[in-house]
Amino acid sequence: MSDILINLPRQRQVQLDDIQLLRFWRNLDHVRSRMIFKDLISHDNQKTWFKNLNEDTSKYFIYSLGDEDIGLSSITKIDFANKTFEGGILCGNTNYFKHWINIWACIEIYNFAFFSLKLDKSYASILEDNQSAIRLNKSIGYVKLKTIKSDIGRYVLSKECFLEHSKNIQKYLKRFKSNMEQDK
Repeated sequence: MSDILINLPRQRQVQLDDIQLLRFWRNLDHVRSRMIFKDLISHDNQKTWFKNLNEDTSKYFIYSLGDEDIGLSSITKIDFANKTFEGGILCGNTNYFKHWINIWACIEIYNFAFFSLKLDKSYASILEDNQSAIRLNKSIGYVKLKTIKSDIGRYVLSKECFLEHSKNIQKYLKRFKSNMEQDK
């Protein structure tokens, strides 16, 4: 193997020690400007948010390369009766914009929701001017249902559409991971 060590991506469940990093990321202008709720999050708001998390209806993970935290992936509004959820990622580490780790995190969180939690459908509400999120979501199979208000699109993703749209990237990521594990 070459002298350059490529770390495998990993994710860990968000813990209390992580919440101020998440608040920092969420308050960054490039993140906040793409959110429906744009207000700055206070230290106390963040603590209250974490305290009120319900593990039955939401899962939050930090994804990383090596020791460097990169972003947040989540599934929220989990409804086991209807087998639905909302998924999302945000890249908080500006050194990793447009990096493959973000698509990896996206694929991982949806695989977790569809296969580990056995959910069937995801919904997303995306600002109409957030073209990068719209492109990413469409690339994994989301379809626009309607426009909510004048500036928010509502999208849906079935497990079948996800599998069809993500099959090539899934093959690539499996091959990449397998090669990296063999080189260790």
